[in-house]
Amino acid sequence: MIILVLVLAAVLRLVRLDQSLWLDEAINVLATTQNSFWDMVTRYSIGDFHPPGYFALLWIWTKVGGIGEVWARLPSVIFGILGVFGVYLLGKEMFGKRVALLSALFMALAPLHIYYSQEARMYSMTSFAATLSFYFFWRFLNRGNRGDLIGYAISNILVLYSDYMVYLIFPVQFIFLLVWQRNALKEMIAPWIINFIVFIPWLTIFPKQLSSGTSAASALPGWADVVGGASIKELMLIPIKTFFGRVSLENKTLYGIVIVVVSLFYGWVVISGLRKIDKPSKLLISWIIIPVVLAFIISFFIPILAYFRILFILPAFYLLLAKGVDTLRSRARPWRLAVAGICLVNLISLGVYYTNPKFQREDWKGAVSMVDERAQVEGLILFENNNLPSPFIYYSQNISPAMGGLRKIPAESERDVNNIPNVKNVYLFEYLVDITDPKRLLEKEIEKAGYKKINTLNWSGVGFVHHFQIQ
Repeated sequence: MIILVLVLAAVLRLVRLDQSLWLDEAINVLATTQNSFWDMVTRYSIGDFHPPGYFALLWIWTKVGGIGEVWARLPSVIFGILGVFGVYLLGKEMFGKRVALLSALFMALAPLHIYYSQEARMYSMTSFAATLSFYFFWRFLNRGNRGDLIGYAISNILVLYSDYMVYLIFPVQFIFLLVWQRNALKEMIAPWIINFIVFIPWLTIFPKQLSSGTSAASALPGWADVVGGASIKELMLIPIKTFFGRVSLENKTLYGIVIVVVSLFYGWVVISGLRKIDKPSKLLISWIIIPVVLAFIISFFIPILAYFRILFILPAFYLLLAKGVDTLRSRARPWRLAVAGICLVNLISLGVYYTNPKFQREDWKGAVSMVDERAQVEGLILFENNNLPSPFIYYSQNISPAMGGLRKIPAESERDVNNIPNVKNVYLFEYLVDITDPKRLLEKEIEKAGYKKINTLNWSGVGFVHHFQIQ
């Protein structure tokens, strides 16, 4: 049965895998062509504020099969499928095969997990790494097998080199041991020491990375709103995006009603399974709550609180949901209602995601193709930046002149704006303008130079592209 669930997980993660690369993906992919393996690991990762594990993997992967969208995203697809299998294995250890299959099915259909299993970034990898760590952690606590202790140490290496946010599982595990299984604390010291030793090489680079990240956050105040500052809005987005993935409704009143109904429904299912809070449930609840609380606190100093950064709590959520569903088996109708309801919410959300470009990735492929072609005729492509964005470089056929319109970011005065060459048509991308040029100084300089806005194109995710023509 689990084979069928894994096949389903694979199929759903391959649908629409050929979407346009968005900014962060394009930066990653192009970096593999511009850096040696050593530079990719030690230099490039400093600016991206992540450990080097995923970048090392992506560098090797692109050397094997190139930098096409589908190929670059396949590692995340694979980690996504492995993550579903990991949930099954953990569920089987905690609650038995029935809950394991249900949790794997829900994870296979999970819209948020599918979205990030289709992205050339490390988030799918972190979810799998966290699940693997908890799997061996739980097995050792219940079986005392030395092999599981070794597996725990190895899985933690994957955690340490995948993403900093997933480190928040370590306080979860430590607190669980301290409160509910203190007798096992001593035996956990050995794998933790091994993990620290293996991580020492990266500690020589981490201070530079931290300095780079905090400097960037200070230089670009608006960036906190993008990457996730400490706010109630970001906290609320965590359950909402967990339930529905990246999709939403334009009618906010209707959207609010749907959120409340689904939240109550999921709450009923989870609470049904928590009438008796056993040790596995305590661990799963801690796995969800502690990282969210810690991320919120940290975000007052470094903006990190964003739902996609804590994708690694999804396995715990779906295990609790599956346990709740299983508790309802004594009454056939509620059990069927719960399974059907959860699957229906996931499938509807997936259907909207697959069919509506608004909820897919930034359409740089379409935007660049159109503007590149139009700007051939006495034209210039301008960006609200001090260089060309990586997605433009990735998709451009280099048939039209293009440049960053700013000398520095964020632009604070007219001196920070580049001179506009003498051309007939200017195509200005507004992408990230609220961060790079909040005063719209570049657009004002274009108009001062005698250009008039004659048309505006709107590309999904990329935003407005204004066509100016000399008068």
